[in-house]
Amino acid sequence: MPRKPSKQAEPDKTPIALRAPLTFSERITQIGTTGLKRVGPYIREEYLQELQGAQGRAKYREMYNHDVVRRALRAIKLPMLAATWRVEGGKGPDAEKAREFLEACMDDMSHTWYEAMSEIITGTAVYGASWFQIIYKRRLGPQQKDGSKRSKHDDGLWGWRKWSPRGQETWDGWKFDEDGDVEALIQTDTRSGSGSHVEIPLDRSLHFTLEGQMNNPEGESLLRAAYQPFYGLKHADIWAGILIERMGGVPVFSVGERDITLFDGSDGMNELRAYLENAATAFRLDEQMGALVPWGIGFDLKTPPIKLEDVIAYIQLCSWRILGSVLAQFLELGQAPKGSFAKSQSDKDFFLMSLEAMLGHTIAETINRYEVPRLFGLNAGSFRLTEFPYFVASDIQAPDLSDIAEPLGKLAQAMLITPGPAMETWLRQVGKLPEEEEEGMEKRVVPDEDKHYTAMDFQP
Repeated sequence: MPRKPSKQAEPDKTPIALRAPLTFSERITQIGTTGLKRVGPYIREEYLQELQGAQGRAKYREMYNHDVVRRALRAIKLPMLAATWRVEGGKGPDAEKAREFLEACMDDMSHTWYEAMSEIITGTAVYGASWFQIIYKRRLGPQQKDGSKRSKHDDGLWGWRKWSPRGQETWDGWKFDEDGDVEALIQTDTRSGSGSHVEIPLDRSLHFTLEGQMNNPEGESLLRAAYQPFYGLKHADIWAGILIERMGGVPVFSVGERDITLFDGSDGMNELRAYLENAATAFRLDEQMGALVPWGIGFDLKTPPIKLEDVIAYIQLCSWRILGSVLAQFLELGQAPKGSFAKSQSDKDFFLMSLEAMLGHTIAETINRYEVPRLFGLNAGSFRLTEFPYFVASDIQAPDLSDIAEPLGKLAQAMLITPGPAMETWLRQVGKLPEEEEEGMEKRVVPDEDKHYTAMDFQP
């Protein structure tokens, strides 16, 4: 007789024990800290003493003035400044009006938008953070004698007068709240000369930080990884200069007669010894180069253990390490003994990608998150919005139109995309082409969504 299958045990239907919901106090109370090392208003995250606080910012200033570091930072700064900014987004009945207002504010300050971006990029890259106090003005028209009220517009709205930078070498600490968040920047007031301090509140400022860990308001300089090679490069430059001006050798005077003893302590020998020591240290390539050698004294140039070629190779190594610390090593293409164009191109693409991240996340997101809502808050009641518009920076890497024309044709042939005004606007932006004139827009034929397009429709 076949055996009946046993019944499977029914699953346990005991309800899952849920934890009681958090109380209101538990939901909002912060436990512990980020672990940021602070001593009063000062931060001590940097383990090298020479890079801490004011002396560290002075060291970064010294690095910034070196030609190799300046070249690396210029490779960062110029592509970012070439990006174009536009205003997008915004929802509500006055979304278009709000976008036009925000774009107008960009061009209505006492300095240009380009100058503001230059200050932000340079300060943040060199020091790791930058601070700007935002000064506002009522837009009362261009005829105002008071510069604090003069504007291209006379609508009475609040706009930006200027974004005023606060030099990093004047920073003297931070004011934190009980949760460890920054409330204000403490700055040495250089106007009075008394060394007094002022507190600049965060809610009236824009604070940009780069790679700031544990909520560190000082961020981390792009030059931090370049400090060690910079230290070697600075000294190697001096060594190379000495070897060149000494003609690659060490001046050596030798005594040819046994009865001449330079160290016998007599006045005559002491004078001769002092003369030869001064002549040896002063012997170098200049318009007064020459040597007067007494009778019985030999003169020669001895080659030092280290050669000029070795110093130059060390300088090139330090330069490459500095450029590599900011991902700009592709600038050495053609100078390094090894490498390929393909490798340099991939390095360049990764470098530009990192710049786009810095431009979009470090700069644009900071402005959109903090300053855009603050500006519209000053003009409360003037705009009906459910979402604020925001700034967008264009891509730094402009694709080659020849590289995207064929894929677009194939996508259109497969009916995956449809040509239209939006696509043409995008192509004009990425290809740096001029905008279409209004007459051409009026004659534009809107594509029929029911029509089957082929690659021939994209041919000129």
